[in-house]
Amino acid sequence: MNRQDQHLLFDWKTCSYYCLDFLLVSQENFTDPFLRERYGIRDRNRPAWVYPAIAVAVVGGSWLFWSANHYSHPETRSSLVSFAASDAKSIQVTYSLVFKSKNLAHQCRLIARDYSANVVGELTDSIPAGVSSITRTVAIPTRLKAVNAGIESCRP
Repeated sequence: MNRQDQHLLFDWKTCSYYCLDFLLVSQENFTDPFLRERYGIRDRNRPAWVYPAIAVAVVGGSWLFWSANHYSHPETRSSLVSFAASDAKSIQVTYSLVFKSKNLAHQCRLIARDYSANVVGELTDSIPAGVSSITRTVAIPTRLKAVNAGIESCRP
């Protein structure tokens, strides 16, 4: 038997009512609205949710790309290089800054903390315009002995 005649083989003993019902329905009979509804045949090729899903994916992907690009390149990048407690009333902080625009003056707020993480000293360091990157060492005066220091914020 060739391959074209294999569809003629059918075991009538194992076929149920649903099997017979499906065999009686040919492609030409799918124009009947009842049969189209029964077998889940739609006039459209794609489900209704595909186009809104594509629109949401494009808008969401665009926003994700923009936000990742925007927030990964901030106006001011700061990094703490080191700190050292010189005495009980001050702490030395070394930090570096990289600016996107060197035409603006910037201010960095530095803080010193004690062993219980309480703020014991604070200083606003002003950086003049005209530099694109700088490394500074500043002494923060404290009211108690500080054990660490950090950069709280830097902005133009």
